[in-house]
Amino acid sequence: MTLNPTRLKQMNLNYPRPFGPYELLRPLGRGGMAEVFLAQANTKEGEARLVALKRMHAGVSEDNSAVEMLIAEARLAMKFAHPNIASTFELGCHEGNYYIVMEYVNGIDVGSLASLAGALGEKPPLEVVAHTYVGIARGLHYAHTLKDEDDRALGIVHRDVSPHNVLIGKEAGIKLIDFGVAKVATRIQQTMAGVIKGKYAYMSPEQASAEQVDARSDIFSLGICMHELITGKPLFRGADLVSPFAILRAVRDEPIPLLHEVVDNIDAELSAIVSKALERSVESRYQSGGELADDLEGWLQSRATDVDEKALHAYVRDLVDRAPSEPIQDDVMETPAVATMMGYEFLPSPLSVIARSPLEPMTTGVDAPTRPSRKTSSQRLQRRPSGQPLAVRSHSTSAIPIANAQPTPTSARPSRKAVLQFLWVGLAALIFALGWSVIATLKQFGLI
Repeated sequence: MTLNPTRLKQMNLNYPRPFGPYELLRPLGRGGMAEVFLAQANTKEGEARLVALKRMHAGVSEDNSAVEMLIAEARLAMKFAHPNIASTFELGCHEGNYYIVMEYVNGIDVGSLASLAGALGEKPPLEVVAHTYVGIARGLHYAHTLKDEDDRALGIVHRDVSPHNVLIGKEAGIKLIDFGVAKVATRIQQTMAGVIKGKYAYMSPEQASAEQVDARSDIFSLGICMHELITGKPLFRGADLVSPFAILRAVRDEPIPLLHEVVDNIDAELSAIVSKALERSVESRYQSGGELADDLEGWLQSRATDVDEKALHAYVRDLVDRAPSEPIQDDVMETPAVATMMGYEFLPSPLSVIARSPLEPMTTGVDAPTRPSRKTSSQRLQRRPSGQPLAVRSHSTSAIPIANAQPTPTSARPSRKAVLQFLWVGLAALIFALGWSVIATLKQFGLI
């Protein structure tokens, strides 16, 4: 699409600019938690590739608990290996600002896609909606069922399935982004007004009630996304639903209209699928993303549709090409075609707080978060010998192969076996000391 020249000039003012070892080319978006940039990074082969760099607002770095959660979630996100989840390459800290480097998807988010379609007086074809959310449901099912090395479920919940976190590439890929960021946002919302205000309308009833959530909470959020994309209207937002309290009350109690009653040319089967995803009772709702994806695929097959990845991306390209010349909204942008950075190509920077080595096999374990120093990265560097950059922490015992970097242990925590051995030795020493004290007392009184 063509952007307003004045706005484009304002966006690109003072860009590109350096940010540690990266070069920020231009802003891509801004939210309550962070701002996202199109950035340039170097591969292991020394080639320049584009990535998405999400720089957290100051409120994150100022909250130690939020930082710990961010590190834990980043460790987890780096273990994901699914075609419908955008790759996370690195979590770093530069000049006191935490940032995440992610796979860059050349395309558009579903929220922007809906805006463009609405500006053209149309709605996305039902087959496009179903095909898009088959991929997202598959990605969610993968994350929800991920296990550690002991075959224990990790209990991952996205908590922020919303249109702007679903990306459709112009050439390839349907990607879900931002696993765990909403969890950090929830932690610091009391100190940063409005951090998740825009996300209330995509919460599940149990999340809106501050109850325990599981994978089924994400299913409800996905149902909201489908309902809105099909109807072209917000489900739990509106002129009379402005305050967070009103939105949360609507999520919990407001009647949800059936699709076939409010949209023409939609069959009862697809309407029933979306309605089941939007069941307020978690027991009546789809129990997994896999179940939802199977039903959507079954509906697509019953329509004898020819919508596939190629047709989906052709639709996105056509929609962008036909977009009005005037700006639609601030977060609708077309980005240049690029070669997507892959995990095995990415070279973590010396500023990494944690990064996954491209040479290591993919694992499913989760390390405990390491509390970072409150000092800025530049202050930490000054305490190190000259020429020695920050070491990189990895989630496995192998170190990231960065020139001149010194490997550090993955965690200072002892193993469970070592802790048990220490406790047994301590208990034996205590029993011995008590026995010796009793014997000495009996001798003192001449009893033995």
